[in-house]
Amino acid sequence: MNETILTRADKAILDGVLDNFAELAKIPRPSKHEQQAGNFLQKFFEARGLNVVRDKFNNVVAEIPASKGRENSPLTILQAHTDMVCVARDGVNFDPIKDPIRLIRDEKFLYADGTSLGADDGIGVAEILYLVDNRDAFSHGKIRAIFTADEEQGMSGASNLDEKFFADAGFLINCDAQNFGEFIVGCAGCLFVTFKRELHYVRPDTKLFTNMAITVGNLRGGHSGGDISRGRINALKVAVQILRRIGQRGKVRLAKLTGGKAFNAIPDRAEFVIATDVQAADVEKICAHVETYLREIYAATDPNVKIETQIIPRPEKVLHAKDFDCLTNLMTLIHSGVYQMSPENSTQVIASANFGVVQTDDERVTLKLLARANNDDLIAELTDVLSQAAKLCAFEADISKPTPAWQFKSESRLLKFAEEIFTQQNGYAPEVQTTHMGVELGFFVKKNPALDMISIGTTNEHIHTPNERLHLDTVAPHVKFIAGLIEKIAASD
Repeated sequence: MNETILTRADKAILDGVLDNFAELAKIPRPSKHEQQAGNFLQKFFEARGLNVVRDKFNNVVAEIPASKGRENSPLTILQAHTDMVCVARDGVNFDPIKDPIRLIRDEKFLYADGTSLGADDGIGVAEILYLVDNRDAFSHGKIRAIFTADEEQGMSGASNLDEKFFADAGFLINCDAQNFGEFIVGCAGCLFVTFKRELHYVRPDTKLFTNMAITVGNLRGGHSGGDISRGRINALKVAVQILRRIGQRGKVRLAKLTGGKAFNAIPDRAEFVIATDVQAADVEKICAHVETYLREIYAATDPNVKIETQIIPRPEKVLHAKDFDCLTNLMTLIHSGVYQMSPENSTQVIASANFGVVQTDDERVTLKLLARANNDDLIAELTDVLSQAAKLCAFEADISKPTPAWQFKSESRLLKFAEEIFTQQNGYAPEVQTTHMGVELGFFVKKNPALDMISIGTTNEHIHTPNERLHLDTVAPHVKFIAGLIEKIAASD
């Protein structure tokens, strides 16, 4: 949005929403750890005398009665998710299970002190709570507020939520989109894959006289759905590329490889330790060459990539040659990035994959990958590709049940309502698009195929990274838009 001076009313909305968000930011809530967030929401609604239920998956559902005279209007669901991707900047001491998010606010942005902010999707939660507390300010039918858990790491909350909460609803407004003025009307399905292999270690050959720790870093990273088409570097793919290049010059053995923070975050850093019979100066030249050509090729996306080397004592153990080959073969064979663009829209990704995490320890290696496709049949194709790659490289592959894609419905009444209200309030038309990100609405439409849905949100930049920030000037307009849309729905029947 253009820079504006907030009116007194808009400032009151912004401050009210941010007060809710600040309470949520105090609560550690990485995926799979939403119990405290569930406690907070349950107490919020109970304190206001509203009916609220909570299931064993930490989903929270609250019922808000209709305004007087709107009891027969369609039931509308407001929905957001409680978990967040927790990542910290290099050198920042942060425990996502225990530590709160430390908020910093300036005139334009809200961001966090050295970590991801969690506006994805904490700001959606905070807005819904604000609307509940200020529901007398607008006319509405019955509202059901649904807060799901584990959206970021498998969508187990959405997939396991009882379908009865959707059966009687006419409309659903999801508050998890990332750009104000963009309406999401379709999404990709997702496939979570964990590759595993037992490791065997041996003592390094004394002929491997060069022992080195190598770090690939200073990358932008980003969201593996929204940013996958931007051509950003995946640090894990660079790491395996360096290993391959060293291996072309001599014998190389791997002692350790780690990198990445989450399935759905493009890795911005990778670290590995090697023993090799290639001279240290030659290893440094290889790394310098890779850094130089990456800076040239990716000048527009990752101009500051840095590859650092350090001579270290010889590691006590290294991977057996067979394990090393299987690991590097798998990481080389599986593409991380865009698989396919839409034939109808050359800017729309319709199939992709992201190597998000690699971890090695004393017993096994684990690789986490997230594949996406905007069509269920493409998801099936990716499932087969990844399964076969695992078999060829002697890895186990734990492949999740796919999250379903959500197909655009051109006859959507909710979209027509939303376009009308948004244009009236803001003076310009919204952009309508499908997204390559996976959102929970794919599960919701399976539970009620007649449900009319849309995904909207404030403007949140650099999500899933320590640079995440919320554009403050989009909060009040977004809240007013939701209220106006609910009023339009209530008056429609």
